[in-house]
Amino acid sequence: MSEFQPSLTEWFAQIGEVEESNAFRQEDSGKNDRLETLYQTAGLKYERPTIFQASDLFEKSPAFQDFLTKHGQELCAIRLVPKDKNLPKLRKRGLSIKECYETWALKQNIDPKLYTAEILPHSGILLWSTIFVVKKNVVFGEIISGLHSQLTHGDTKTEPFQFRYDFSKWQWSKNNQAMKKIVKATIALLNVPQQSIRRTLTKELGAQFTRQHLMGYFETTVWPDGTIYYIDYNRVLSTYIPTPPAFTKKLSALLSGTPAYAGVVQAPATKVEERTLGKVDFEAGTILVCDNTDVRYLSFMKKSAAIVTERGGVLSHAAIIARELKKPCVVGVKNLLRKIKQGDLIQVDANKGTVTVLPKSLSR
Repeated sequence: MSEFQPSLTEWFAQIGEVEESNAFRQEDSGKNDRLETLYQTAGLKYERPTIFQASDLFEKSPAFQDFLTKHGQELCAIRLVPKDKNLPKLRKRGLSIKECYETWALKQNIDPKLYTAEILPHSGILLWSTIFVVKKNVVFGEIISGLHSQLTHGDTKTEPFQFRYDFSKWQWSKNNQAMKKIVKATIALLNVPQQSIRRTLTKELGAQFTRQHLMGYFETTVWPDGTIYYIDYNRVLSTYIPTPPAFTKKLSALLSGTPAYAGVVQAPATKVEERTLGKVDFEAGTILVCDNTDVRYLSFMKKSAAIVTERGGVLSHAAIIARELKKPCVVGVKNLLRKIKQGDLIQVDANKGTVTVLPKSLSR
């Protein structure tokens, strides 16, 4: 995980929402336990970790030494999970287990007795990745070809596809048969027709169901062999994500993207690029125009009247934070940085997802 793209828990802490931050930290810490229960009870596949005490790594216990000998060259994702909810969770992925252990884990300044180490399988290539929410009357989300971080971090290489399902009819932002097949198969895995299993999950996880489908916020990946793995099931986050409006016909506006938080704002544009981050004099009440947002942009997000990005999706961490800040936000606006000039007077219609340069510009 990029140092500039923290977990959603850390995003909430950054904007001063301590109660939400604590709730997310507690929910996130129990993620693997919930996924294991879903695996054992309902057969839902996930990236099952090998779990050690962090002290096993730091002391190189015989059990960990044996694991390292057998699996050291395999790619992994590793999490150091605190036993104390007030301590931070630490993460790393994309290196071999041996590299991750030697160059990252051993360099963490922690008390190993206060942490558990979870070592998960990792694939450097993913066919598809999804984020979606199951609510009482609707399922909605995004799918993209490639790595999952594109969706959570908004670091999209291609445009995400949006989908919506009201349990009778599907809606798609684009017509792609391979994508549709994966989405339908992924959602079908949450259909739990057996009443006894639903009762067990309700008792053990506090799970809620709608039309026999497990409700909540979910993240999945599709590995090169076609296997669908669930990598997150969050019972809290879905309550923070409002249901988007039904799809409408694509507008033929000069600039358009996906609405992330509704509202209409007219104000001068302040373009912020990564190379100018430390030099920008951001005037409160202007509209933040950028390629993508990360935690370095948070002060601008707070001051802005609205937020518009060239990349990213509606369920990225930064889009969720824009909604918490109650800032009208449109994401995934193609050619945004090329078409908008510094100081242009623009209108952001985050109800429709459009950005319009108004006839007059304000000098700054």
